[in-house]
Amino acid sequence: MPFALLVPAAGWRDSDFKAEEQSVLEIEVKGRLYQGRDVARVVDWRRLKDLPSFARATDGKTNVRLFEDGVHYQDINQGSLGNCWLLSSLACLATRSGAIERLFLTPEYNEDGRYQLRLWDKGSRQFKEVVIDDYIPVWRQNGGGGTAGQPCFARPSGNEAWVLLLEKAMAKHVGNYHYLNGGMASWALETLTGHYTCVFLLERRYGPNRDAGPDQANWKWIRGELAQASKHADRIAPVGESRPSPLNRAALYMLDEKDPAKFYAHEELFMAISYHLAIGNLVAAATVGTDDDEEVNGVVRAHAYTVLKAQPVESNGRGQVLLVQLRNPHGEGGIEWSGDWSDKSTLWAKHREVAEAVGYSPPVSVTSAAARSDGLFWMEWKDFMQHFKEVTFCCANGFDYVEDEAAGWVEVFNDPGFPHDYRSLGDYKFIYNNNPMTGQQLDEIIKWMRLKDIAAPEQFRKGTRGLKLFTGGGTHPDDIDGSSSGLMVAVACLANKPGAIEEMFLAGKVYRPDGSYQVRLYDPKSGGATISPIDDWIPCFNGNSITKTKILGNEVWVLLLEKAVARMVSSYSKVAMWGVQVCWALAALTGQYSTMLLWAEDKQKWRRLELQYIEKEPGKYRAEYAADDVSLYVSDDVFKAITTQLALGCLMAAETDKGEAVDTEATGLARARSYSVMDARFVAINGTGGVVSVSYAATVPPAGGRNLRLIKLRDPARTNEWKGDWSDASPQWDTYAGVAEALEFRREGAAGGGGAGTSGRRDGSFWMTFEDFLRHFRNVTMCGNSLKGNQKPWVAKPEDIDRAGRRLWELRKQQELRAEQEALEDSLHAELRKKAVERANAPSVGHVFAQAAIMASANAPKRELPPPPPPPPAVAAGAAAAAAAAGAPAAKPAAPAAAAQPQNGDGGDGAGAAAAAGAAAAGGAAAAGAAASKPPVVVVEYKGCKACAIM
Repeated sequence: MPFALLVPAAGWRDSDFKAEEQSVLEIEVKGRLYQGRDVARVVDWRRLKDLPSFARATDGKTNVRLFEDGVHYQDINQGSLGNCWLLSSLACLATRSGAIERLFLTPEYNEDGRYQLRLWDKGSRQFKEVVIDDYIPVWRQNGGGGTAGQPCFARPSGNEAWVLLLEKAMAKHVGNYHYLNGGMASWALETLTGHYTCVFLLERRYGPNRDAGPDQANWKWIRGELAQASKHADRIAPVGESRPSPLNRAALYMLDEKDPAKFYAHEELFMAISYHLAIGNLVAAATVGTDDDEEVNGVVRAHAYTVLKAQPVESNGRGQVLLVQLRNPHGEGGIEWSGDWSDKSTLWAKHREVAEAVGYSPPVSVTSAAARSDGLFWMEWKDFMQHFKEVTFCCANGFDYVEDEAAGWVEVFNDPGFPHDYRSLGDYKFIYNNNPMTGQQLDEIIKWMRLKDIAAPEQFRKGTRGLKLFTGGGTHPDDIDGSSSGLMVAVACLANKPGAIEEMFLAGKVYRPDGSYQVRLYDPKSGGATISPIDDWIPCFNGNSITKTKILGNEVWVLLLEKAVARMVSSYSKVAMWGVQVCWALAALTGQYSTMLLWAEDKQKWRRLELQYIEKEPGKYRAEYAADDVSLYVSDDVFKAITTQLALGCLMAAETDKGEAVDTEATGLARARSYSVMDARFVAINGTGGVVSVSYAATVPPAGGRNLRLIKLRDPARTNEWKGDWSDASPQWDTYAGVAEALEFRREGAAGGGGAGTSGRRDGSFWMTFEDFLRHFRNVTMCGNSLKGNQKPWVAKPEDIDRAGRRLWELRKQQELRAEQEALEDSLHAELRKKAVERANAPSVGHVFAQAAIMASANAPKRELPPPPPPPPAVAAGAAAAAAAAGAPAAKPAAPAAAAQPQNGDGGDGAGAAAAAGAAAAGGAAAAGAAASKPPVVVVEYKGCKACAIM
């Protein structure tokens, strides 16, 4: 039968932010201003795939990507719009792993051209969904603004489109592109992250600066809070100005000139910048002046920059040098500082010890006359304070000790869309005194309690670091001690991927005293994202959640995520016990494609099913498959598909047979129960039982040897673990010690193992052979976009496997660094809070601050991790590399003691940074291959220090 000709779709069009003149409003070209309908004379609109900016593939098709090889600040290039304040903020976010990606609820480029993003709305104190199309304003032929067909504003780097789309989302958020022409980096950072943001201003008109003379070296910085204003507030021009100034926003800050505690010395601010960058916060800076076109010594007036580093260095002959690294958002070809320590400065050659200390090497722009600048440069702090008048801190970390009232947490949030009574329980049935209770009867026995009331009293103490969303550097499967529901199975799968759960919590990673949270979920039926707010009231009976999900330690993320899903499907009854299918839950948590492999007894093969979901019905799905043998897989291919797709980052679960094939007493497995698939490997052993290799692909074993196929699973209820070969109690681990070492196996209860943990129960995880798996399991659910349209999921490009493995390695290292940093911050938190509250006037202590900053900067975690080294031929190293590539779950990192002696990694893989009360503490890290020498933790303090209130 002939196929019908398909006409390419024009793509989805946003009716609320149309591709027309009003969305641009006005634009200036060669000194001429075009407004209203005249904008169409110089501006056209094109879809992403039609932009000549994106390189074509060898077959002539477009090769647009949303993200490619990660996000970097080099991806950002400013166009003809004066939105350096926004682009410098994006460059800040680009230095933090995953920060940009989390803004996109639509995670990949799509042909329909419809994208969902989320931005923070300060007025409602919630993230709001922003939906845009992919029509981008470009220059018309002979428009005079640039090359015809090229974007008018932000320009893409390579084939990545995220900058263009994020700029458009911000334009829609404020009303049009013209409203982005001048603004505040502080407002942009808060809008992009939702994190607490504050500013420091250096102007003579404030407080003691009026009497300090014209030399800015004698001035002090005043701290200001962002005013509670609407999203258009930064368009308000201060009195006396004809148009909004991009940087003069003092009228929009809450300033208290009468409080001497709000003023800070230059050394204090420098030390604070060094500290905040070390712990992962974002810093931006803005220059003096009112004209974005003028520059002085290469520093553009009235321009926003990204602050990347702040490092004190001891130099020969010059003493202590305080250096700051910045980036011009104009990017490649952008104007750069031309004074001391610039790329063209001779000081680098004269003081090689300084260059070595900061890792400086001359850029190509210096070594090659034809090369363009990269926008990056260093400058000394004394020069910085002559050219810059505003520094912005955006703080995901380190501000949790700010007083609740100052942070705006006054009223406890109650979600009106999910009331605290029987209506939110649905058709839940509760047996009480042998009487089934439903409907309004439930309000007599079910009590809604806040998280702080459910947790043990010692876990939540006002004024201390009590309840948390996440501890130990992030989430782990062992955080889950819940029922055997399909939801908890899926959640454990996701918790096995570093950072995956944290990215779902849009309002930040800390416990919120107001109880207001937002969790990103997806409708499995439509694929659309939802970010509705939830409160932290949980339905309980006798102080415990009715779903049997528990709080382990002081982490509360599991209960909140469970509530978010219950709200999405309108009731708790639909997520309790058997109310959720695993396939539905995986799709709801990730928004990715899901499929199922079902054992077909008549064919003695596995049949692949395509799944369709029903709105708000997590317990139901429809399945269909091809009638021929195309949908059938042999068992060998199924195992190869499991290992390959786990290596690519897919999530999986498997369900046991519901019949007598599963003898619970003999096997330890529960019938008809879903288990999370944590890992799967091919282990090649020689004739004597020694490990030859551990990998995600089958290898040819040596003569007399064989391949083991091992798979690791986890029971969310932590009650039904496998009892056979390769179980926790199996002697095989002793017989094949090399396999135990390669797979990092530890029996429960062993030091460093999962053990009983804080709940006093087993961890639910176990290994078994794939042959035993085939005897007892009857379906496998897989979730991941790499499966979509892939009829042979056991086949993958080596470069894709390698990229995924390297990415996983980076995430696990970052998780280890976060765990160490968290422990150090916890140990110093009480002192920091005390100093912040009791901060008194103090003499100048600049030298002490600088010495402390040297310690903090030298030992701070290295945020840009190097790629993992190629696996050596040695068995152990090869096994470790294979483990990372295959997506092996890591044990929850143990938090080091505050006084522990840290190790500095050979490859700069990390050291934990910490803050002392007002100065800094040098921390350590636990990177692989630590150096033999162990410098002690150094804590530098100064009585009456004021900088802790900046930190």
